Amino acid sequence: MHLLHLSLISTLVFAQLPLEKHLWSNGISNNPVKYKEEKQRTSDVQPGSPSGLNRVFSCVSTPTYIIHKPQKPNGLALVICPGGGFRDVWFDREGNDFALWLAQHGITSLVLKYRTYNSDDLVSKMSLNDYFPHVYADAKKAIYILRSQGKELGIDENKIGIAGYSAGGALSLLVGLELLEKEIPTYTNFGQTSTTPNFLCLIYPGISPQIQNAAEKKSSLLPAFFINGAEDNVTPASNCIDLYKTFLSKKAPAELHIYAKGGHGFDSGIGRGQAIATWQESFIIWLKDMKFLQE
Repeated sequence: MHLLHLSLISTLVFAQLPLEKHLWSNGISNNPVKYKEEKQRTSDVQPGSPSGLNRVFSCVSTPTYIIHKPQKPNGLALVICPGGGFRDVWFDREGNDFALWLAQHGITSLVLKYRTYNSDDLVSKMSLNDYFPHVYADAKKAIYILRSQGKELGIDENKIGIAGYSAGGALSLLVGLELLEKEIPTYTNFGQTSTTPNFLCLIYPGISPQIQNAAEKKSSLLPAFFINGAEDNVTPASNCIDLYKTFLSKKAPAELHIYAKGGHGFDSGIGRGQAIATWQESFIIWLKDMKFLQE
């Protein structure tokens, strides 16, 4: 009876999530990121999880997305790129959970399940460098969807940001810095619709030397909200600090939070420390300071 009860709860929560859709509705011509089958596993549900789910996807050939539309949209929208080292997509813990929380604050969000890089399982081998333009295209397509459906979703086209956790933070930076524009695949067709975000939310982001160098070469940078843990040994806080300094030098309106407790992969921060559990509220306050949200 107890197990049945838990199963029913999980089913009910899952049923509350909006419909998951194909990112590229007409398919991807000659998609090079191809696996025999997509893989899914589950992990422990985190304290305070709004979805009650913790699914992890790998071997993703067909990217998908979920749009969370609040009852009263305030015009702001966010693409959310979960983390997972580009091998996995932590779809709920670093995606739908944040989206459900944002909806309570009137913010529309699109949670992206992007194509992954699982080298041993690829149907046709490709290098990581050859993979990146395709996941880059997935993220830009997500922005395109929000901006092109702005009227229907109640979105201000000048208030669309991109957020990312860990590897998703690296992806957000690639897009925000327009680092792979010259390598974007030919199957993309964005027309005259801009796929550049208006701001960045970077949650313990992966920051490579290439990203740091690209930021240093830009004449201007987007508004950005950075958070990291001082104890993080996967995406070190020192890298975040260095990149923040670059944003500061370009006079970009950026804010940085380094939390003493939390380590890596703290998602909402609940259960990892007192201060770190407030980062989502701090993000909302920053959005108000930046005038993306009204007081």
